[in-house]
Amino acid sequence: MTSSIPKHSRTIMLLACLPALAVLAREEPAKKDLRAFFAINCIVCHGADGSARGADGSRLKGQDFTNPKDMKGFTDAELAKTIRKGKAFGRMPSFKDRLSEAEIMEMVLQVVRKAEKGKTIAPEEPVK
Repeated sequence: MTSSIPKHSRTIMLLACLPALAVLAREEPAKKDLRAFFAINCIVCHGADGSARGADGSRLKGQDFTNPKDMKGFTDAELAKTIRKGKAFGRMPSFKDRLSEAEIMEMVLQVVRKAEKGKTIAPEEPVK
């Protein structure tokens, strides 16, 4: 299919669009709400507050993030690796295809390490 616009005009139009494309390329993607990600993907095993306890007080399958003694045994790199790769036999899925490396480390530092017993890990409030 041929265009009715002369080739040199198409080139000029494309060049005119380049500054706008450069601005779009520099924009950062929307920041993922990792607390919301936790609420959707992690509370089944880690509980709403990260204590690995359900609403009825029963022990769940996950690691208790609120116990400083237990958490002291894990480095940030080890926690990130677990989020990235998951745990054997499907006990915990891998999130490497759903979270970037930066998001995984932010999950460790801003969600897992800051979990407090009895304080729900809730999605962030929308910016107004």
